[in-house]
Amino acid sequence: MFASKWEKKTFARIVLLSWAGLFLPWFSFEPSMEGYVWGFLFFPYFMMQMAVLVVFYNNEPKDELGVFIVSIITELCLVTFPIIYIWQMFTWYTPFVSVDNIFETSLEITYPSFWISLVLAIIPILAFPVLRRWKKDEAK
Repeated sequence: MFASKWEKKTFARIVLLSWAGLFLPWFSFEPSMEGYVWGFLFFPYFMMQMAVLVVFYNNEPKDELGVFIVSIITELCLVTFPIIYIWQMFTWYTPFVSVDNIFETSLEITYPSFWISLVLAIIPILAFPVLRRWKKDEAK
């Protein structure tokens, strides 16, 4: 999938950097009374995805079809990270409160650190095709 070890290491560093958002506070209704909901509480979801990602990251298919399939599956795994972030934003407080407008309430209780975490989760999605593209450019 990657042309060199440098691209492989760079992608691994980018994915690890995207995990930095897990150590930031994401949500809270009233921090002085209830505390914060931190990103690392959702770590088991990310561990399952990273296990799948590591399998495809270390897989080196020999034919064009194998490279295409592994690339698509890896990209799909990367896309699930922001989806889980957004899903958590809309559902973490539902056992505590019943509200009519979930979207508005979610936006009110979300901290800027959640949005930073979401942007960090999107970076590997954009970096993966770029790092793969360098392989094709070097081959010409």
